[in-house]
Amino acid sequence: MDDLDLLKRFREEVPILDAEELAVARAKLANQVPGTGPAHVPPGPRRLRRRVALAATLAAALAAGLVVSSILGGPGIDPAAASALHHVARVAANQPKQAPPAPGQYVYTKSVGIQYVTDVPGPGLSNFLYGIPETRQAWIGTDGSGRLEQTLGKITFPSSADRAAWVAAGSPNLPGAADRGDHTYAQGGLHYFDLSGLPTDPAKLQTLVEQRVIEGGPSGDWETFAILGDMLRETYASPDLRAAVYDIAANLPGVEFVGKTVDASGRPGIGVAYTNGGTKDELIFDPKTSALLGETSVIVDPSQLGGDSTDPVGSVGSVLYAAVYLDSGVVDSTQAVPPAS
Repeated sequence: MDDLDLLKRFREEVPILDAEELAVARAKLANQVPGTGPAHVPPGPRRLRRRVALAATLAAALAAGLVVSSILGGPGIDPAAASALHHVARVAANQPKQAPPAPGQYVYTKSVGIQYVTDVPGPGLSNFLYGIPETRQAWIGTDGSGRLEQTLGKITFPSSADRAAWVAAGSPNLPGAADRGDHTYAQGGLHYFDLSGLPTDPAKLQTLVEQRVIEGGPSGDWETFAILGDMLRETYASPDLRAAVYDIAANLPGVEFVGKTVDASGRPGIGVAYTNGGTKDELIFDPKTSALLGETSVIVDPSQLGGDSTDPVGSVGSVLYAAVYLDSGVVDSTQAVPPAS
């Protein structure tokens, strides 16, 4: 199965919006700004695919004093999710130890994803969606140097109504292959999420996460779930650190057990999810290796996402984003890939 076959399995008939583009669309809908053009993915480096955080909340959260939930469990914890994640944590802890990337080395990740971007062309014109399949390879050095190779598939419309709305808007140019490509970045050009030196004791790590020391953002368990996901994609997380991340997620109120599932490449996994703000975000883990296999974000309540009843932003069951992570490891150059396992 090649990358194009994987992309076809991402339910191309379902509207998919990237969270960042969705935020742009919400702002346009709220302000009714005419002629603002397409809310497309900007070219250049992109790292985290976490949900867009509210601005200027870190200081307020720290001032208010964040409460760290007990590692031993508590109200609102799904026993099935906790059991599955504790199992994955034990698997992670038993993985072979590997040295973290050294200066001159790179964290390599290959992913295949698809997203549908919303365009809000202006008053009197209908919103429309268009799809952007992408194969992405990232080499990120410890100093922020590296390389991104991004290959886009053919732009598609999820329905004839979306294509008609695009035509009615004047058939504006949409992002294509010219917006992406193979780019090399000097020191500091990419974001290296440095996880070295973090505690692997779940209670200590959870304190840093919930105080937003590792990564900024608003308070709340949903944001904590998002940050835990960020620590697993396009990063180097040691087996012991992954184990701590899974143990924290296991005891996080609101985490739901999805059960046994498969990712878009057909690999079996265990899924857990968190519902917030009208969407359900799901992470799929390999029960044999503890690796993050894939993720999806699905609309469960369109009323929380902007638009109106005649021109909504998505519908129940629409996928906002989907990706599978096919390969990862530490390599010695921006041309190298990990050896086949």
